[in-house]
Amino acid sequence: MQLHHWQALQGSRATHGTRCSGTVICTRRNSIPATRHGQQVIRRAYVEPGDVKAWHKLDCKHVVEAQQFGPEALHAIFAEAAQMEKVKPGTAEAKVLDGRVMATLFYEPSTRTRLSFESAITHLGGTVLSTESAGEYSSAAKGETLEDTIRTIENYADCIVLRHFQAGSAKRAALVSSVPIINAGDGPGQHPTQALLDVYSIKKEIGRLNNLKIGMVGDLLNGRIAH
Repeated sequence: MQLHHWQALQGSRATHGTRCSGTVICTRRNSIPATRHGQQVIRRAYVEPGDVKAWHKLDCKHVVEAQQFGPEALHAIFAEAAQMEKVKPGTAEAKVLDGRVMATLFYEPSTRTRLSFESAITHLGGTVLSTESAGEYSSAAKGETLEDTIRTIENYADCIVLRHFQAGSAKRAALVSSVPIINAGDGPGQHPTQALLDVYSIKKEIGRLNNLKIGMVGDLLNGRIAH
């Protein structure tokens, strides 16, 4: 995770960092502390699930599939989640997303997923641009492709939370978007944020993730959460 001043390459899966002596990793609109400086790296816009080397360091831009996250990534995410649970409302720590804008683009009905995302960013100081029933009320009703919709909305928001009825739609969106895409369910495909929440809940309740037998009940063939 050593990246400074990068620019997305149109039509490419990768964005390239340039050598510098900075102390932050710069993304399109935000930054996080760097661990090392002055090194050139490649930051991928979409990384295949098998590319463990990139994902285990959280060197990722989009959340598309649950398989992206290996043990080290889960440990880092869960540690951060545990710290965030301790943050008191109204404090400076609770406003870490002040000034950020999240767009929720939902082509399928949703209550818990959409509202949980919108509630989370609101509590952290950000704002929401919400599109419910996007297939009916957005330009998709006039024949606009998902890719073109993403190219439009990315100009208004810092990230896009997408729910779509087609499996693989989040990956399609990630390949054209200059802002992070978070998959909130793509038909019978994936629901990675729900998977992360489920695993985090198991870890909190049982205290470990190793050597467990987990039973899954329901429509597993079409249930994206099981994937």
